[in-house]
Amino acid sequence: MSRKTLYLDSYGGIDLAAVKEDNLLCEFDIEKRDGENLVGNIYKGRVCNLLNGMQAAFIDCGLQKNCFISVEGLFPDRTKYIGGDVNIPEELNLHVGDEILVQILKPPVGSKGAKVTTCLSFVGKSLIYMPETPFIGVSRKISDSELRKNLTFMMDKIKNDEEGVIVRTAAPYSNMRQMEDEISFHRNVYDNIKQKFATAKVGDLLYSDIPLPVRVLRDTLSGDIEKIVVGNENLGNIIRETMNMYPSHSRRPLIVHDGKTDMFYENGLIADVAKLRSPRVDIAGGAYLIIERTEALTVIDVNTGKFTGDESLEQTVYQTNIAAAREIARQVRLRNIGGIVVVDFIDMEGKNHKKSLVEELERALLSDKAKCRVLPMSDFGLVQFTRKRIGKSVLDILTKPCKYCSGAGLSRTYQSIILELRAKLLEYLSQQFKTIFVDMNVDVSTAMINTLELVQDIKNRFPQARVYIVPHRTFHEETFTIRYDNSPTVAIPEGSIMLY
Repeated sequence: MSRKTLYLDSYGGIDLAAVKEDNLLCEFDIEKRDGENLVGNIYKGRVCNLLNGMQAAFIDCGLQKNCFISVEGLFPDRTKYIGGDVNIPEELNLHVGDEILVQILKPPVGSKGAKVTTCLSFVGKSLIYMPETPFIGVSRKISDSELRKNLTFMMDKIKNDEEGVIVRTAAPYSNMRQMEDEISFHRNVYDNIKQKFATAKVGDLLYSDIPLPVRVLRDTLSGDIEKIVVGNENLGNIIRETMNMYPSHSRRPLIVHDGKTDMFYENGLIADVAKLRSPRVDIAGGAYLIIERTEALTVIDVNTGKFTGDESLEQTVYQTNIAAAREIARQVRLRNIGGIVVVDFIDMEGKNHKKSLVEELERALLSDKAKCRVLPMSDFGLVQFTRKRIGKSVLDILTKPCKYCSGAGLSRTYQSIILELRAKLLEYLSQQFKTIFVDMNVDVSTAMINTLELVQDIKNRFPQARVYIVPHRTFHEETFTIRYDNSPTVAIPEGSIMLY
């Protein structure tokens, strides 16, 4: 069985998650916490006005504008699901002054407040859990009638009478025990919300959309994760609290990084992530892939490179293609490539080899949480497959159109550069250097200085040190140098800005 390690870190308003399988990076995600996404948040609200003619009401949730609730918005769009009917009330049955739990369905727009519901729901990997809405629905994308029937029967056995469950497209890839764990987790989350509600004030936020580290933990904990490594003690406490909501058999050993150096850097993840910006991917033995993204699709070219093999040409090509198929499955998952993918494998003569190659690609894609569909190899040796889009691709996160070549190429985002710079800074500071000077591009330095949470994070780790930013207008955005000075009297370069 493969050994997987989950790496989680959070600092400076940025969340990071990565999974290594047999010491190879197979998943990576990065997310900025901006607090602007209200959808899914749960508040303690108070009914402040009823619109009887519209079967609607306004709710004070502590936001800038009062929220709006209506009978029609009490349940998710049932046209997306196949399942039994649910009894939606004809009226809201609310009174002015009632204090209620509400969840944001739609964010505020213009002069309109957010739209909310009292029928709470929690999105999981395999299902959507509704604690007080008796209903079983199945995603319409699950087209097999027998499979839908089996999933409905399974949900009926797992859930309580007062609960509701909507089976998501990913459910067929989970077993019954994993879905029981998922429902158990959401039950505990809901119980915690009800406990907070009893003592909360009107307008208090009782639940927010799960941050990236917890979301990744939720989606991977029931799988074959061997251990979890987190970047700091605060995040470690959050992960421990989250794992305590799962049955004991699902919990994994937790390792907290020492906090002096960058956890991603120490485990080789910064270097692994940097490789994702390159279109070239080397395969063991000397072969390599070229991955090129276009507006309509992604094209992957397989090349033998220095791989010559020990047998016939046909066998050498076959072995190269098999290795490429496995690596392609890892790369589309790692880079989060969605949509149509066309692979130009090296030409082979044997029909059995061609069939075996497509089957190997299908097997390799089975571990992907995104839905994939592979077509047979064409007469030109091309294999097409689709992968469901889930969020942004890693390339979109790590790069932007290059201003130096009028958009013909890609350069790194400020966020990507600052992540690498932070890792290097922590490495120098951990060696007890007292004064650090960073020479860097003026625009990137401004972004660095304005990332207040990140600056505070570095200061908290090394409060006795001094870090100066030396901005340069002539520096390329991706270029920076780090100098240190331990002498009692330090000459500060002209134009330097003290980071802390």
